[in-house]
Amino acid sequence: MKFGPTLVKFIDLRNNAGIRAMTGAFALRVLVTIVNLGLVTLAARTLSGHDFGTYSMLFSAAGLLSVVATFGQQIFIMRSWSEYTSAGDEPKLKGAMTFTALASLAGTILVGLPFFFWVSLEHDTLLATSTTLYLVCFSLLLISAHVTRGAVGVGVSDGLTYLMVATCPAIYLLGCVVTGATIEIHTIFLTIAAASCVTMIVQMTLLRRRVHAQFPHFARSSSAFELRTWSARSAKLWISSSLEAANQYADVVIIGYLMSPTVAGAYFVTTRIANAFAMATAAVYISSTRHFPHLYYSQQHRELDGLLDSVALVTLAIVGGGLMVVLGGGHWILYLFNAGYVPYYGALAILTAGTAAVAASGPCGSILMLTGHEGRYLAIIGGTVLLRAAGFFVLIPLFGISGAVAATAMSFITQALLMRKASIQLAGIDGSVLRLVRGRRQRPFTQAAE
Repeated sequence: MKFGPTLVKFIDLRNNAGIRAMTGAFALRVLVTIVNLGLVTLAARTLSGHDFGTYSMLFSAAGLLSVVATFGQQIFIMRSWSEYTSAGDEPKLKGAMTFTALASLAGTILVGLPFFFWVSLEHDTLLATSTTLYLVCFSLLLISAHVTRGAVGVGVSDGLTYLMVATCPAIYLLGCVVTGATIEIHTIFLTIAAASCVTMIVQMTLLRRRVHAQFPHFARSSSAFELRTWSARSAKLWISSSLEAANQYADVVIIGYLMSPTVAGAYFVTTRIANAFAMATAAVYISSTRHFPHLYYSQQHRELDGLLDSVALVTLAIVGGGLMVVLGGGHWILYLFNAGYVPYYGALAILTAGTAAVAASGPCGSILMLTGHEGRYLAIIGGTVLLRAAGFFVLIPLFGISGAVAATAMSFITQALLMRKASIQLAGIDGSVLRLVRGRRQRPFTQAAE
């Protein structure tokens, strides 16, 4: 294995425009991660163990269902924007936007109402209402963030989105700590919902300006629809994104019901820490997916190779640094959240290994979805979610939380290996960090297929 060429690439990164863009996105994501961890720390230290567990379970359930309620439109509209603006197809772009608006409104109603009644069975109406509002508002925000990512920029989309929804509730908690006021869980969710609404209005305003700048007669143009194609594509993306969200949120809910809300809260904290550096690498993927569809559909292979090389280099640095920080300082990090979580260091170490594997696989999952291979992505995510769920119900009764983290890590590692393999086979692209030592690509790029 030769590291000389890789070292030269690292030294020359400062002259790479793509790296500079990703550095900005990375810095923004680090800030978002810090604010999110601060929010979780404040909640863990100010709420009782049971209340924090309840908050963790409801937050995870609403987060999962907010993705389900998008009906797959976040990836669909981002892909449609790149595809139709590159082709100058104004009617189909307008039709796709109309299709997304109607589908997203239907999704929030069909998912939000059952969720409200489900929460009302175990909690008061005020908490059920506030949690449902968070689900609905954040679901719509996810769609607006994805379309503005390609149309306006990463800062306006993901940066504004995740900073607002984390900063506002953190300010509320800090205010309660300073004034001595009682912290109400429903107020936390109402704060996130309000922040989501304000952010969405800002993004839609900027998107409207961008659309009319590129298509001056957009308002008066006719709409063209491909309902059969778009519905099939959205269905695949919907199931895929829902299963992906289940990987992130469902485990906390399952653990809460199999064990207790208090244990679910402890698991929630360990997952937030283990995912911290993976969230940082997500900034790199977000930046790359803004440019990837255009380069892919316009067949600019050399530029796409350069972009993926840059992504792999930055990912390698983040994964290596993140492993050293989390594994080396895990005891102190857990103590910062709550002294009672320090015994969970072993669970944190196992989870970190799994999230490191997913992070090292790079944007392989996004590559599959954006190149028309949603079916394979769906199969991989579905299989690993089933593997993880089966592991929970088998290992948790035997080993408790250690069994849960073992099942999670095993599913994450399996997912990473399968995503990389599928990306190479179907799209001809290796998006993982292994591209740095195995060559840029395995074979010529494969054009998207429905």
